[in-house]
Amino acid sequence: HWAPRQGMVIVTGPTGSGKTTLLAAGCRMLLEREEGCGKMLTYESPIEYVYDVIKSPRSLVSQSEIPRHLPSFARGVRNALRRKPEIILVGEARDRETISAAIEAAQTGHTVYTTTHTTGVAATIARMIATFETDERAERAYALLETVRMVVTQALVPKVNGGRMGVREWMYFPDLVRERLLEMDYTEWSSTIQRWIPNYGQTMAESARLVFEKGQIDKRYYLMLASSTSSGGD
Repeated sequence: HWAPRQGMVIVTGPTGSGKTTLLAAGCRMLLEREEGCGKMLTYESPIEYVYDVIKSPRSLVSQSEIPRHLPSFARGVRNALRRKPEIILVGEARDRETISAAIEAAQTGHTVYTTTHTTGVAATIARMIATFETDERAERAYALLETVRMVVTQALVPKVNGGRMGVREWMYFPDLVRERLLEMDYTEWSSTIQRWIPNYGQTMAESARLVFEKGQIDKRYYLMLASSTSSGGD
């Protein structure tokens, strides 16, 4: 599910939760596939990982830094669309203009990877929709849903034996899920998505329980994570 032919993959979590690292690992995987990934354009602020040393004969990576090369992420996406890439990485989709540009890129046949600061799959969709003005919200909500393919929320927690580990809530959005959600009002999506996560992914509570039962994290972190996204709201 990490490599849809087109559409948007959103990696979310608070600052310092390892979103950039997870995204970079995902990009490396795409580059190291036998078929490579074609042309990948990234727009980052700042550039933290470079891909120069990764051998990928069938890929071309061009990284741009915001605001050094371009003034904003939204301008980055517009720049990307002129350059005909297969993959566009948008460092952060935090405002209306960037989210709109990312949706547009995904609608026109590109695979778009981006991040937001939300916690939880349902909250991510709700927060992205909430950035739009009321009169355009419904239309933008349906456009977002048509393009979204997967949402991953990551939290970094201390391990029992030192170091930290990523614990994730995730859900993928196959055609069936998107079709069923498109039939209902977008205000109902949060609660519905929250209910469907176990069927099409894994909740944060479940992921935390699995690593807690393996003895990898302390009970207090398990309890903290188990309650962090269960509400389904912001």
